[in-house]
Formats: sequence, structure tokens, C-alpha cells
Amino acid sequence: MYYRSQCCDVDHNVIQLDKQDDILSRLLEVYFRQLFDDRNVSEANKKALWGYYNTYFSEGFELGYNGESEFYDADLAKALKDDIATFSAFKETSFRTQLEEALTLDGAVVPWSEFNKKAAELNVEYNQRWLKTEYHHTVATANSVEQWKGFEADADLYPNLRYNAVNDARTREKHKELDGLILPMNHAFWKTHNVPLDWGCRCSLEQTDEEPAALVPEIAIKGVFKDNAALSGKVFGEMPYESTMTTEQVKEAETNAKNFPV
Repeated sequence: MYYRSQCCDVDHNVIQLDKQDDILSRLLEVYFRQLFDDRNVSEANKKALWGYYNTYFSEGFELGYNGESEFYDADLAKALKDDIATFSAFKETSFRTQLEEALTLDGAVVPWSEFNKKAAELNVEYNQRWLKTEYHHTVATANSVEQWKGFEADADLYPNLRYNAVNDARTREKHKELDGLILPMNHAFWKTHNVPLDWGCRCSLEQTDEEPAALVPEIAIKGVFKDNAALSGKVFGEMPYESTMTTEQVKEAETNAKNFPV
């Protein structure tokens, strides 16, 4: 996972969720108990947790890009929401497999108290720290899509884009290196280096008719951010949970992503 890197503005203390926290807590109480008692989670409960994630992220997406936008593209919005659904399935599958591993120690089933303690620790990681970080990323990406569609509308007047970093103590060095970079909007660079460029990134793009740069810096970007959602139809350039999952788990997540939506 990539969430442990320095962020521009994300607080890594335990984050309390909004009023939906009670809904999630009740859902997880059933989820944990069933997994411990039955050594399995029912399809209904898998779908319920997926549904919570999918709804939570989708609502964040709607804050940044929705039908009221002057530049709304229904087909693009559907593709982006489908990607959110897939991400939600990967998150549910990854969380469940981590819980399954916590059921046993040295080949023996652990007591409920020990499992519940480990489940609570995983819950903090998956459903507080990471969930809030992922939500902020979804909102920021939706805002970026809205902005990019506006750029396209004015490309005849302002054909170039300038990268603007905040340039304070919390700004990553790689992002500072890009500050002030001007390139044509149709340059391949923007297909893989659109904002947000990392978790909690506060950088922005600005449309301009100023002359573009002659050289393009080589800046390595994490796979999940090597993307331009307005062009790719992906909120996440890759599934960040996939790197810790087996081939079978990946297949399960992909199947659930197709079967869960109604």
C-alpha cells in the first residue's frame, strides 16, 4: 500500500468519520462476528460492506463532478463511477482477507478476544485512516475532471497548462520541481501527471497562453496517480490494494465488482 508516504495535508492521527460512522460500525460488528463464528462472510455481508464503500466514494465524487456541471459528460461519469465500484470491491476483498489471516496463529484458531483486537486494529487502518484518504482523493480527482473539461472548452484561447505547487513546508520535493512547468494541453505529460499527483496533493493546473517549456522533467509517479481521470475514465490509475493480493483474490474482487452493482 502507498498510504504511509508523506502527504501534503492529510492528518495521520486516527480520523473520526462523519455521521455514517454508526452505520459502518454496526455493519462491521456483524461482519466480524460472522467471520469468526462461520470462518466465512456471506455474500450479503460482502455486498453490504462493498455498498458502503461504493456509496461513500460515489457521494464524494458527486461533490466534484455531477450533472449540474456545464461540462458534464454522462459516459465519462459512468466510467469513473464504475472504477469506484471496482476499487470498492478490491477494498472489501483486501480487508476481508486480512481479517481471515487474523483468525489463526501458528495453525490454531485464536480466541474471540484476540481476533476482535486485531480486527479493531485493521478497522482503524482500512476504515478510518485509509478510507478518509481515499475519499479525499476521490473528491480531488472529481474536481480535476471538472477542471479538465473546462480546459478543453477553452483550449483554442489557452492551449497550454502550467503546473502550480503550493511551495510550503508540506509540499513534496518532486512537486516543487514541477512548479511553473508549462506544456501544451495535448502533451503526453498530462496523461500521466495530472493533479492530484499523490495522496493529499494540493497542487493545481492553470490554463495559459504563455510559451511552453523546451524540456520536460522526469518525475516518477506512483501507479495509482499515473493517470488523468478525464482522459482515462479511471479515478484510480491502478488498484492500490492489488499489490498485496493473490491472483485468486484479485479475480474475486474483479468478479464482485461486476456482480455487486444493482
